[in-house]
Amino acid sequence: MKRVGILGLPQSGKTTLFQILMQGAGSASPSREQVGVVRVPDERVDRLSALYQPKKTTHTQIQFVDSAAAGGVSARSAAKGADLFGSVRSCDCLVLIVRDFTLAGEAPHAARDLDALEAELILNDLAIVENRLEKVAKELRIGRKQNEAEHRLLERCKRMLEAEQPLSGGTFLPEEMRTLRGFQLLSLKPRLVVYNQDDASSGARAAPSGRAMAVALKAHLEREIVSLPPAERETFRRELGIEDDGLSLVIRACYELLGLISFLTVGPDEVRAWEIRRGEKAVEAAGEIHSDLAKGFIRAEVIEWERLIEAGGHAKAREKGWLRLEGRDYEVCDGDCLEIRFNK
Repeated sequence: MKRVGILGLPQSGKTTLFQILMQGAGSASPSREQVGVVRVPDERVDRLSALYQPKKTTHTQIQFVDSAAAGGVSARSAAKGADLFGSVRSCDCLVLIVRDFTLAGEAPHAARDLDALEAELILNDLAIVENRLEKVAKELRIGRKQNEAEHRLLERCKRMLEAEQPLSGGTFLPEEMRTLRGFQLLSLKPRLVVYNQDDASSGARAAPSGRAMAVALKAHLEREIVSLPPAERETFRRELGIEDDGLSLVIRACYELLGLISFLTVGPDEVRAWEIRRGEKAVEAAGEIHSDLAKGFIRAEVIEWERLIEAGGHAKAREKGWLRLEGRDYEVCDGDCLEIRFNK
């Protein structure tokens, strides 16, 4: 399960976004640490469950972490005391929410606020990199040469950060990425910018550099919608001309940033969605279900979920010749329904 941290300046709507995500998914009240697990909405799972009527239906899940409001404290000073970003440092992706609405007569300064947020992440990373560089330099001076590659890597990161460039925009070798992940650097993570807008706002704004995307969301209006009974929400959205609910919008963008897709398994016992990285093979998908399936993998029986719905189930799909057998190196596609054949 992936973890997504939410960051924002005071009064940006950060906690409102967190509440939308929790209420929109029908999640229980979050913990004191403001961590909530959300069921990922997936029409494919719902429609297949309606077809198979299984004993159990399982969606993928994603965890959201609502951090303390950023701003007001120097990252370098914070590095010597409490970690302002401690709650989101282990997250796989960051959501940066930016005020793009008028507040108490003050017009929004979205670009300025986004720059301030990005600067805090970069300064925090720079403090960590400089601290580690100092330690490695001392080791090199006394003849310990095993960290020479790390020193060169950190020097390169320092130059990027001093130039106000997020590390997610850099190109690193796999072994370099393993080293950097150990430091839990914030600007190395993919970032989703959510422009929190009102009725006077128009259109999406630009995403920052590096691995980043941007979406627009009317968070205050969305909070009103999710307070309605679930059966009434879609009708209200249509009346207002809102295409996507906030939960689906944010989760879909996070999945794209993280390079994630879902494949499905179906049957009378369970209809389930499974999360894997885009580009992973059939044998890796089998291992996601159970390690024994990967070890004894023979073939994967594959059909797209729409065709399975159209056929009315596996038996009829097999009669039509719509099921196909794929080997271990088959690249799984988003929405594939898999049945793994394996040696027990």
